[in-house]
Amino acid sequence: MKNILSFISYLNESNENLEISIITPDKFEEVIDVLYSVFGFLENDRESLKNRVSPRVLNGLSICLSIDGKVEGVYLLNEKSANDFVREIKEGKINDFPKEETKIYIEQEIMGRGLQGISLAVNPELKGLGLGQSLKDWVKNLNYDYIWGVADKKLENIENWKNTREILAESPNRWATIQFFK
Repeated sequence: MKNILSFISYLNESNENLEISIITPDKFEEVIDVLYSVFGFLENDRESLKNRVSPRVLNGLSICLSIDGKVEGVYLLNEKSANDFVREIKEGKINDFPKEETKIYIEQEIMGRGLQGISLAVNPELKGLGLGQSLKDWVKNLNYDYIWGVADKKLENIENWKNTREILAESPNRWATIQFFK
């Protein structure tokens, strides 16, 4: 609740216009800038991040949060079943989740339509205002039964994700989490 009140206060005091929308080509470079400001330490450089995430930015599903027209947050999304992810782990097809070193916590089949949350990033200058939560809340209103995603352990943010998600799988370097909407 504190974040929501901080966010509302921020908007009221600044008289700025907030918009959450599907990422369009004109926002592409700003989206990459926000992603790099958060995840740059995991990449060699901005171009390597851009090349890696480009197919997922303009897929018609990923969203951005803009304040007065400037992109301040992004949530890269992909329609993908968590069941496929778990199957690929068991088949040894995911390098970041080696079959022998990965613990799968949810073994039963996951029912419904799945959405993969690829990257959630908010301009570091605006952290703590609830912008990331706004993006997560927007996604809950889509026609999906759950969202899942992978986080690098270097981010040290698993406790934040565990507030709303369950751990789906764990490898030596990554977490996979899932949240059911229905």
